[in-house]
Amino acid sequence: MNLNFLNKTFMPKRSKKDLRQFALLSQLPQEVITDQPRITLIGDQEIVVENHKGLISYEDALVKVNTNISPLAIEGDKLVIERMDSETIIIRGRIKSVKYFFEPAQGRSD
Repeated sequence: MNLNFLNKTFMPKRSKKDLRQFALLSQLPQEVITDQPRITLIGDQEIVVENHKGLISYEDALVKVNTNISPLAIEGDKLVIERMDSETIIIRGRIKSVKYFFEPAQGRSD
């Protein structure tokens, strides 16, 4: 169920704190209201990323997925994208690590 239209149609700009409070009161999942990613790791064999913002790169040892927080790096062996749609991506294989990373801005040497 895609409720992203709530953010654009029915709700004016609100702080993250206000949105979290609304999620609690409405009993809707927080990630639906705040458009945050929901990451579910099933053992070391499968990861489900909901509310993603697209695929950045895909190799059998590294998959990068864009999210509202920052890009997400999934490292492992024999990684395969099992399923992907506009809201959910399912990756299977032997997952070794999952971490957010911030890519440096181009042209800067911080």
